[in-house]
Amino acid sequence: MAGGPYDIIEARSPRGPRRWIGVAVLAALVLVPVVSLVAGREPGSVPRPPPSVPTGAEVVVEDAPNVFYPRPRHRGGREILNVVFPDGSAAEVGYPAELGLARLGVRPAMTGRLDGEVGTYRQLTVPPGGPAGVAMGRPMIRKLAGQVTLWHPMSPAEGEVLLFAFDPWFVALRDLKDGMPFEQRMLWARNLRGRVTRDGYLVLDARAPVRLAGPGETFRGEQVGPQLWFGGARETLLVLAPVPGCDVAAIELSVIEQRRRFSAETCQDGVYVAASGERGHVERAVAEIVVRRTA
Repeated sequence: MAGGPYDIIEARSPRGPRRWIGVAVLAALVLVPVVSLVAGREPGSVPRPPPSVPTGAEVVVEDAPNVFYPRPRHRGGREILNVVFPDGSAAEVGYPAELGLARLGVRPAMTGRLDGEVGTYRQLTVPPGGPAGVAMGRPMIRKLAGQVTLWHPMSPAEGEVLLFAFDPWFVALRDLKDGMPFEQRMLWARNLRGRVTRDGYLVLDARAPVRLAGPGETFRGEQVGPQLWFGGARETLLVLAPVPGCDVAAIELSVIEQRRRFSAETCQDGVYVAASGERGHVERAVAEIVVRRTA
């Protein structure tokens, strides 16, 4: 159904596990939101060279909040936020002040792939704690290019993490166990770019052969286009995603569904709105939020 204010609200009880585009680690997305949507190495790719491991004296691990707390405007008993999605599109978001959406903090999320790859999308998210949240007490493996570094896997089932620094943001791309060859990592390192808006939002773009997913783009039924995540962990998680022709009946978003908490969703002015958490808070957030596209 086309998106218009309050044209559809759909509530869901917690569901069982759902595949997240081939990577069953979405339960960690909210706590450590740096999951990759990755297929294995392509046949015939050149093996990556052995990593150069720096000494402890060369390792500097920063602990950064890696979250943005926007300043809302106040109008009556409501707050209004001007938000910018990681593709540069924008919207105005209004909600009852007591919902405290701005206080939850916001992180961008996006996916992309390399030209010529089939069946592969990799998700770009921002890990809480920045480099410290990725390092988990271990040293960096190596620098790749510019402000891009390579880190050890965050779990035994996964591959290394590419960490991009776009001051003050840190963006992580987490690989599968077999991982990308070195040449593909360097393509990502050299061609993914980021800028920070005057208000503090992160906008990503890329040069070929890296291609970022656009608004409403799907992969195996999942939304893989630009998103903003408010809150998470033990709090309510609210996701905003521009989706042209938004229809909740056709949208899947495992970052919401795999939290195993009450969830609800709606479409407004071409923006998909989904929330999970405590039932009363979620129902009010989805029913009373007003979203209007501005760019």
